[in-house]
Amino acid sequence: MRNLLRRTAQAGTALLLAAGALSLTGGSAQAATYDGNDPASTSCGGTTSTVRSAAMYDPTFGTHLGTIELRYNSGCRTAWARVSLDYAQFNCGNASAGKACAQAKVVRNSDGRSYSCTVAVGSSSCYTRMVNDAGVSSYAEGFADVAGGITYVRTGSY
Repeated sequence: MRNLLRRTAQAGTALLLAAGALSLTGGSAQAATYDGNDPASTSCGGTTSTVRSAAMYDPTFGTHLGTIELRYNSGCRTAWARVSLDYAQFNCGNASAGKACAQAKVVRNSDGRSYSCTVAVGSSSCYTRMVNDAGVSSYAEGFADVAGGITYVRTGSY
């Protein structure tokens, strides 16, 4: 009878320790499940803000084209990129135009995982899918093909 009680106590202790370990790692494991998700369809709580940004300029004429942003959600602990142009794109994305449409990309520094988006013809912005940013950092980059040439910008990491 004593052996049965001892084994039951040992099994119960092991279960409690395992449950405690799972609860300690729950934040990172939960955030990892958001890799590749659409930030607009995920409600994580916390706050969403632009933590880094960089202006995009025409490389020849110096005119402001738009902004690339690194967005962060503290509830999910995720990051994504958003590009916002000062104009709607109409002359891009096809062979006759000879120009590529603007793009945004988010990159996780620890492993290079990235997601990108392309601004659609007639639109002026797009945002990428999310990367888990718990305990690591990420950055955003933007690209635009305009009359004055190709511009590429990158935010700092967060």
